[in-house]
Amino acid sequence: MSTPVMVVSLLTLGLYVYVFRLAWPGPAQSISDPEEINKDTRAAATRWVAIVALIGHIFVARELLFDDQSMQLSIIYVANVVAVVMTLVVALVSLRLPIVRLFLLVIPVAFLTLFLGLFAKPGTATASVSNTPLLAHILISLVAYSTLMLAAFQSILLAVLERRLRTPGKQASQWLPPLETMEQLLVAMLWIGLALLTASIFSGFLFLEDMFAQHVSHHIVITSLSWLVYAFFLIGRYVFGWRGLTAVRWTLVAFTLLVIVYLGSKFVLEYILQR
Repeated sequence: MSTPVMVVSLLTLGLYVYVFRLAWPGPAQSISDPEEINKDTRAAATRWVAIVALIGHIFVARELLFDDQSMQLSIIYVANVVAVVMTLVVALVSLRLPIVRLFLLVIPVAFLTLFLGLFAKPGTATASVSNTPLLAHILISLVAYSTLMLAAFQSILLAVLERRLRTPGKQASQWLPPLETMEQLLVAMLWIGLALLTASIFSGFLFLEDMFAQHVSHHIVITSLSWLVYAFFLIGRYVFGWRGLTAVRWTLVAFTLLVIVYLGSKFVLEYILQR
């Protein structure tokens, strides 16, 4: 790894630590007033420092992922792309919604993946891809998985907040945005993720010359099943008014399918079967 990449990486890691510290609520901080937090200087600083850190992470992720004209598909390098997309989504949405506390969720993931990308040894099955259409399919898939992963994490937080509100004597947590904001964010991320997943599936059929020969047919099948679960929930939300814990369950079931089809198979191939 070149010296400039290492320097940018270390600076980015330091900025991530600073973002986490800024997002951490102090004893006098509260987000009970959604309008107030968007005007707060600390919230604005958290957002913009995170964006600066993301610029550095994007640079490093590109250096790790691309070798000349090919893409390195090690699970560690791919995880950096996932972390970048997740953090970027939170940073962009925080421009409109009071969700800076969600940096406490995504920043540790971004820090860990960048650290592993620098210092951990990639799996022995670090395949590379040089075909341009296939590269486009992989990038679309990664962005889709990243968005839906963030939606899964956010749904867990939604469940925690809803249970807290239903418990007598407990108030809404100062760590999380209001329940209504959390639900709006979840649905928005699911729609975006579903659109990207649709593009991923169609590009897979168009660009993969022989799915069975490349041993990826099971990816398409299980990903399509996950797509159906997401679509079924979103339809049910608008037809039957599904929300709350129902939304959490459907979101986690659909995302679990994606985890099985991608991360599970990648880990087994690279680190267990070493193929």
